[in-house]
Amino acid sequence: MFNLFRQNGKIPEFDRLKGYQFQNYYFRRIAPWAWQDKYTIFVIDPNAPRFITMDPWPQKIFIAANGQLTISDYVYAVAREYRGKVPELLDGTIISEIETLLKERLIEIHECRMSPEVDNDKGKIL
Repeated sequence: MFNLFRQNGKIPEFDRLKGYQFQNYYFRRIAPWAWQDKYTIFVIDPNAPRFITMDPWPQKIFIAANGQLTISDYVYAVAREYRGKVPELLDGTIISEIETLLKERLIEIHECRMSPEVDNDKGKIL
Protein backbone atom coordinates (compact mmCIF):
# COMPACT_ATOMS: atom_id res chain seq x y z
CA MET A 1 0.00 0.00 0.00
CA PHE A 2 2.70 2.50 1.00
CA ASN A 3 5.42 1.66 -1.48
CA LEU A 4 6.91 5.15 -1.46
CA PHE A 5 10.42 3.83 -1.92
CA ARG A 6 9.64 1.19 -4.49
CA GLN A 7 11.56 1.49 -7.72
CA ASN A 8 9.17 2.31 -10.55
CA GLY A 9 11.61 1.85 -13.41
CA LYS A 10 12.66 -1.41 -14.93
CA ILE A 11 16.41 -1.95 -15.07
CA PRO A 12 17.57 -2.04 -18.70
CA GLU A 13 19.51 -4.91 -20.25
CA PHE A 14 22.79 -2.94 -20.07
CA ASP A 15 24.25 -4.34 -23.27
CA ARG A 16 27.41 -2.25 -22.99
CA LEU A 17 28.07 -3.69 -19.54
CA LYS A 18 27.44 -7.26 -20.73
CA GLY A 19 30.06 -6.81 -23.45
CA TYR A 20 32.58 -5.00 -21.25
CA GLN A 21 35.65 -7.13 -20.66
CA PHE A 22 36.23 -5.74 -17.16
CA GLN A 23 32.66 -5.99 -15.87
CA ASN A 24 33.65 -8.47 -13.14
CA TYR A 25 36.75 -6.57 -12.03
CA TYR A 26 36.93 -4.63 -8.77
CA PHE A 27 37.88 -0.96 -8.90
CA ARG A 28 39.72 1.03 -6.27
CA ARG A 29 41.08 4.52 -5.87
CA ILE A 30 44.83 4.98 -5.74
CA ALA A 31 45.12 8.77 -5.41
CA PRO A 32 45.01 10.81 -2.18
CA TRP A 33 41.92 12.97 -1.76
CA ALA A 34 40.05 15.12 0.72
CA TRP A 35 36.78 16.98 1.05
CA GLN A 36 36.99 20.53 -0.27
CA ASP A 37 33.56 21.37 1.13
CA LYS A 38 30.37 19.55 2.04
CA TYR A 39 29.75 18.40 -1.55
CA THR A 40 33.06 18.44 -3.40
CA ILE A 41 36.31 16.53 -3.12
CA PHE A 42 39.72 17.29 -4.54
CA VAL A 43 42.21 14.66 -5.61
CA ILE A 44 45.97 15.00 -5.53
CA ASP A 45 47.23 13.62 -8.80
CA PRO A 46 49.98 11.10 -7.95
CA ASN A 47 51.34 11.39 -11.49
CA ALA A 48 51.58 15.16 -11.90
CA PRO A 49 51.83 18.25 -9.67
CA ARG A 50 48.15 19.19 -9.65
CA PHE A 51 44.91 19.09 -7.71
CA ILE A 52 41.83 17.74 -9.45
CA THR A 53 38.19 18.55 -8.79
CA MET A 54 35.56 16.49 -10.54
CA ASP A 55 32.10 16.73 -11.97
CA PRO A 56 29.45 14.81 -10.01
CA TRP A 57 29.61 11.53 -12.00
CA PRO A 58 33.36 10.89 -11.79
CA GLN A 59 33.38 12.09 -8.17
CA LYS A 60 30.64 9.61 -7.26
CA ILE A 61 32.58 6.79 -8.94
CA PHE A 62 35.92 7.82 -7.39
CA ILE A 63 34.43 7.85 -3.88
CA ALA A 64 32.79 4.45 -4.50
CA ALA A 65 36.08 2.96 -5.73
CA ASN A 66 36.79 1.10 -2.51
CA GLY A 67 37.90 -2.19 -4.08
CA GLN A 68 34.84 -4.02 -2.74
CA LEU A 69 32.47 -3.75 -5.73
CA THR A 70 32.88 -5.01 -9.24
CA ILE A 71 32.08 -2.62 -12.05
CA SER A 72 28.93 -4.65 -12.72
CA ASP A 73 27.90 -4.51 -9.04
CA TYR A 74 28.35 -0.74 -9.11
CA VAL A 75 26.30 -0.20 -12.28
CA TYR A 76 23.38 -2.15 -10.80
CA ALA A 77 23.71 -0.39 -7.43
CA VAL A 78 23.46 3.00 -9.16
CA ALA A 79 20.52 1.76 -11.26
CA ARG A 80 18.66 0.81 -8.08
CA GLU A 81 19.02 4.40 -6.82
CA TYR A 82 16.65 5.65 -9.53
CA ARG A 83 13.05 6.12 -8.43
CA GLY A 84 11.77 6.47 -11.98
CA LYS A 85 12.93 5.11 -15.30
CA VAL A 86 16.56 4.00 -15.34
CA PRO A 87 18.42 5.58 -18.27
CA GLU A 88 19.15 3.09 -21.05
CA LEU A 89 22.72 4.34 -21.41
CA LEU A 90 23.56 4.41 -17.69
CA ASP A 91 26.03 1.54 -18.05
CA GLY A 92 27.83 3.28 -20.91
CA THR A 93 28.08 6.51 -18.95
CA ILE A 94 29.55 4.78 -15.91
CA ILE A 95 31.96 2.70 -17.98
CA SER A 96 33.12 5.80 -19.84
CA GLU A 97 33.79 7.64 -16.58
CA ILE A 98 35.63 4.63 -15.14
CA GLU A 99 37.77 4.44 -18.28
CA THR A 100 38.67 8.13 -17.88
CA LEU A 101 39.62 7.66 -14.23
CA LEU A 102 41.72 4.63 -15.24
CA LYS A 103 43.44 6.61 -17.99
CA GLU A 104 44.21 9.41 -15.50
CA ARG A 105 45.62 6.71 -13.15
CA LEU A 106 43.41 7.79 -10.26
CA ILE A 107 41.80 4.36 -9.91
CA GLU A 108 42.83 0.86 -10.90
CA ILE A 109 41.03 -2.43 -11.50
CA HIS A 110 41.77 -5.91 -10.16
CA GLU A 111 40.35 -9.38 -10.55
CA CYS A 112 40.21 -9.79 -6.76
CA ARG A 113 38.55 -7.72 -4.06
CA MET A 114 40.99 -5.24 -2.49
CA SER A 115 41.10 -2.34 -0.03
CA PRO A 116 41.55 1.16 -1.39
CA GLU A 117 45.19 2.19 -1.68
CA VAL A 118 44.17 5.52 -0.20
CA ASP A 119 41.46 5.27 2.43
CA ASN A 120 40.00 8.64 3.30
CA ASP A 121 36.86 8.17 5.34
CA LYS A 122 37.94 10.90 7.75
CA GLY A 123 38.54 13.55 5.10
CA LYS A 124 42.28 13.65 5.68
CA ILE A 125 44.93 13.26 3.04
CA LEU A 126 46.83 10.07 3.78
